[in-house]
Amino acid sequence: MLKNIGQIINKNKWKLIILVVVVLLGLIGTNLINGNDDELVTQKVVRQDLVSSISASGMVEGKNQAALHFQTPGKLAWIGVSQGDQVKKWQAIAKLDTVQLNANLQIARSNLRAAEATLDRVYDSVKDNDDDESFTQKETRTAAEVAKDKAYDSVLSAQDALSNATLIAPFAGTVVSISDNLTPGANIALTDTITIADVSEFKFAAQVDEVDFGKIELGQKAKVYLDAFPDETFEGTVSYISKAGVRTATGGVTIPIEVQFDPNGHNLVVGLSGDVEFILDQKENALVVPTNYIEQKDDTSIVYLLTENGNRVEQEVSTGLTTLTEVEITKGLTEGQLLVLPDRIKK
Repeated sequence: MLKNIGQIINKNKWKLIILVVVVLLGLIGTNLINGNDDELVTQKVVRQDLVSSISASGMVEGKNQAALHFQTPGKLAWIGVSQGDQVKKWQAIAKLDTVQLNANLQIARSNLRAAEATLDRVYDSVKDNDDDESFTQKETRTAAEVAKDKAYDSVLSAQDALSNATLIAPFAGTVVSISDNLTPGANIALTDTITIADVSEFKFAAQVDEVDFGKIELGQKAKVYLDAFPDETFEGTVSYISKAGVRTATGGVTIPIEVQFDPNGHNLVVGLSGDVEFILDQKENALVVPTNYIEQKDDTSIVYLLTENGNRVEQEVSTGLTTLTEVEITKGLTEGQLLVLPDRIKK
């Protein structure tokens, strides 16, 4: 019997040892999580420049930029530019085949002549009935007048289509893109475009969330960060705020806002992507701590100081400019003091 008990103990002693080790490791991890290692959870009070801002994504555009397209579908007869070409203001850059457009105009004019003749005949038939025109006569006259008006509108529409058969550059600039389908002889759609940009100056076009756009004003300072130049900051100012929001695919609303900025001597191109930071407020050489080191008790802001002898002392502070991650301390602390996270304090 005693032999059997000894065998059972021997078989299970390693299980007991492993269990003890697991428990000890758990206690050590708990102590680390609870913050017994103060070095991991302390923060010095520092002086630095503090900036409150909001950010948005967007891309670089030229001073003026337009995606030009024909007003009606048709067959492309001629295109006179290539990507990268410089164009002058009012320069013709592409043209549709006008054979059918001219035919449409002649048909519209013929229909107008016929409608005018019909209207003259109707007027002649009712000319002696100005004071006693019957309902039938009035109906006939009105129908002829309406037909003549519609025929006249058709002439205007055909003339407009013919005049718009030539694509004109509205300003001097550079051809930055041409749709692949824009080749002579191809049937083109309204979505086929030639994009021209004036790159004598650059702007950053951003889409700002509706929650934030009310904080932005014309002339406000901004900083542009381009993915192509990760180590550069481009200074700019807000030059345009749209009066119309844009509905996003997720149902939200963004406001188009443009920032005029200095390219810093770089040879920028249209279409570069990046982000813009709109400066709401800023303080130079402010006394700063991370926001998570501030605790609110009723209407009072407090921090926990770590003294030289290791004690943790509650200290009331006054705060100023606040960002998402940092807060200015205007009263209650001095530079170099050491703070402890509030959640590491045993309440």
